[in-house]
Amino acid sequence: MFFCKRGAAEDLAFRLFVCAGVVLLTGRTESASPGRNVTDADTVLRQMCGKSVALIGESPVHGFGKTLEFKVELVRRLADECHYNAVFFESGIYDFLNIQEHLKSGHDVTDSMIAAAIGGLWANKEVQPLIPFLREKVTAGTLYLGGLDDQLGRATWAQEEMPAALAAYLPRDQRAGCLAILQKHMLWQYTDDAPYGPRDKAQILNCLDGINAQFSQTGAAASRVDDLAMIDNLRRQFDRDFQNVPTGMDPDALWMNERDRSMYLNFCWLLSQLPPHSKVIVWAATVHLAKELSTVPGDQSRIPLGFYIHRDFRSRAFALGFSAYSGNYAMFGQPVRTLSPAPPSSLESKSFAGRDSSTIYLSGRQLHRLGSIAARPLGTSFATARWDEVLDGLVIFRHEQAPDYLKR
Repeated sequence: MFFCKRGAAEDLAFRLFVCAGVVLLTGRTESASPGRNVTDADTVLRQMCGKSVALIGESPVHGFGKTLEFKVELVRRLADECHYNAVFFESGIYDFLNIQEHLKSGHDVTDSMIAAAIGGLWANKEVQPLIPFLREKVTAGTLYLGGLDDQLGRATWAQEEMPAALAAYLPRDQRAGCLAILQKHMLWQYTDDAPYGPRDKAQILNCLDGINAQFSQTGAAASRVDDLAMIDNLRRQFDRDFQNVPTGMDPDALWMNERDRSMYLNFCWLLSQLPPHSKVIVWAATVHLAKELSTVPGDQSRIPLGFYIHRDFRSRAFALGFSAYSGNYAMFGQPVRTLSPAPPSSLESKSFAGRDSSTIYLSGRQLHRLGSIAARPLGTSFATARWDEVLDGLVIFRHEQAPDYLKR
């Protein structure tokens, strides 16, 4: 496993891409001044174009449609105009590794494979235009796709086919038993009378240890790095189950911190698979991509993925967040809900005061000038914090709208 080192990112040669020379899709020439009215991604593009890592967040409820439309345009233009050559999603790493195996083997990668890898949270019409774009880039070899999470998604290759692929490395007399253990968990074949418990976890880890041992005994480890990465991720996921929580520590915060740390390890490993000078887009919830959360009430003990990335890349990483003054939203599989209007003292309300625009962009400098203020870039409720310590920039919509989810 490749680990990022403190300051190791500074050893990567940094090629400054001068955005002034880029022909923008809209032909606009607006300046990127803080607090400017924006109707498309031009202003944000100029802020992120010369960076090495573009961290593009969203509310952790994953239910804001205009945010998703903005993100899709921004990803496409960062790849086309700013030479970003990788996109890492807050999705399971497993299906993306299967996609890489297809590419290495000369097999076709389909839109449905990419959509399944990205996951059901983003199975909506707003994100759909991104799928064929990614497939074309991946097929052409100009874009690398990766998953950061160690969690398993539903209706994915990982859930349905990975158990058999991994169990196949075992001797024949061990294969069927291990396959049954893995499939029981991947397909969640537990019952109220026999729920998932520590004994199941122990059996799964024992099975994974057996597969891992086969790599060492057969000398296949060097050629099966993707499968080893899958096993590492599965172990990290199961290690979080039924763990002993130290006295005085919030178990939810501990679980989330270990998940973010796992995503960081995957970020480092995926980065090690890329050519030097690569530029990476990270698509995830803002709560994972924040520079830090120590000033945010309720999240003070959280150590997000973005903390590690900003520690390594410093000013060459850029964390973008999103918020809304009003509107509605809908989490996957749930009804549409209405956002409460922003109170007059909030960042969102102050940003739109005296303006008739539909979208506002605030730079880090503008966020710094506002000081500690109530805002909701981390969800649907307001929290008072110094948002310049959390984000490098913030897009605010006057009226959000729920995504249009695809029927499955």
